[in-house]
Amino acid sequence: MKLWLLLRGELSKLFGQKGTYVGYGVLAVLVGFVVWFMWRHGPPFARSMTRSDDFIVAGKLVSWVSVARYIMEPALLVLVPLLVATVSGGLFAGEMVRGTMRTLLCRPVRRVSVATAKYLAGWIHAISLTAFLGLFGLCLGLAVLGRGELVTMRGGLTVLSEQVALLRLTEAYLMAALAMCAMASLATLFSQLVENPLTAMALAVGFLLVSATVGALPYFDWLKPYLLSTQMDDYTGLFHAQVAFGDLSWPLGCMAVYAVVPFVVGIIIFRYRDITC
Repeated sequence: MKLWLLLRGELSKLFGQKGTYVGYGVLAVLVGFVVWFMWRHGPPFARSMTRSDDFIVAGKLVSWVSVARYIMEPALLVLVPLLVATVSGGLFAGEMVRGTMRTLLCRPVRRVSVATAKYLAGWIHAISLTAFLGLFGLCLGLAVLGRGELVTMRGGLTVLSEQVALLRLTEAYLMAALAMCAMASLATLFSQLVENPLTAMALAVGFLLVSATVGALPYFDWLKPYLLSTQMDDYTGLFHAQVAFGDLSWPLGCMAVYAVVPFVVGIIIFRYRDITC
């Protein structure tokens, strides 16, 4: 059976479940809260700017691009990885519990194609969550706050024109999507190693939390550049006035390794594992 037919079947099963859409609803609610608070109170740094004698505040400090920018940290570092792990953790384990995996393998299909289709489905779901977060933030921000520049205060005052801000946001969300694909790969691999979807999800989330904890300890500074949690927020460098794109090659490569290595290991495990008896 061709890979694209298996992938279509996986996507049909994935997006045919009502629980899959809970994640999009949760993100929509979060974006709504952020837009409301920005409309009422301005950006997070508004008070410090208005109280400072060094700035003369004029014009708009928030716009549609501000929403897509300031929603990234609370969502992409905590919430979206959890939602990705919840869905990807059930790609293999869920079918093992229901017994449908054995039925699928009784058909004339290659195991490599079956596993590849499941990993691709997990990646597509992770990318769709990331894209939904950014696009819904832009749409709701445009409807409530209108158009304008992106004003940030991290590392100093930076004002990006609307066109430049949209370009940087696109690049940042692409980086974030790669990080979410890495999270999906880890959760899918754990889904092959255990038979409970909740356990697979917990292992993936636990891996990320342990990675963040280890990275915060000074004893493991040598290990920090290799941790997934370290690379997940490197997109913040894209919102400086001058971007050193060469510095982004390492985090991109590191996240790609976290996405590909579990996939390769999962292919090998699924190919030789006896699950038909």
